[in-house]
Amino acid sequence: MVVDFALQRIDEGWDLRSAIHEASVERFRPIMMTTLAALMGAVPLALGFGSDGSSRRPLGLVIVGGLIFSQMITLFVTPVIYLWLEWFQEHVLDRVPFLRSAHTHHEGDGAVQPVGADGERVAAGAR
Repeated sequence: MVVDFALQRIDEGWDLRSAIHEASVERFRPIMMTTLAALMGAVPLALGFGSDGSSRRPLGLVIVGGLIFSQMITLFVTPVIYLWLEWFQEHVLDRVPFLRSAHTHHEGDGAVQPVGADGERVAAGAR
C-alpha cells in the first residue's frame, strides 16, 4: 500500500523522495492499527495463559516476533528498497529499449506539476 500511494503521488508530479515519504506518513496509522490488532490477539498465546498454555507459547512468540519484524520491514526497509529500485530502473534498465519503463518517474523531465484549489501550479516544496 505504501508503494501504491507513492505511485499516485508521483503521477501527481511529486519527486520520488517526497512521494515515498508522504505515502509512508499517510499509511502509518492503518499499518500500525492492523499490526497492533493482530499483536493483541497473539499476546495471550505468547504469555502462555490458559490450560496447557506452555505448549502454545512458542507459537505465540513466533507470531509476535514475526509481526514486529514485518512491521519494521514495512515502515523502514520498503521505502529504501523502492527508492533503490527506481534509481536502478532510471539509470540502468531505461537505457535498454526493451526494458524501458512505460511509466516514467524521471525528475525534471517535464513532469506534470500539481495544481492547487485555485488552479495555480503548486511549487515542488509547497505540499
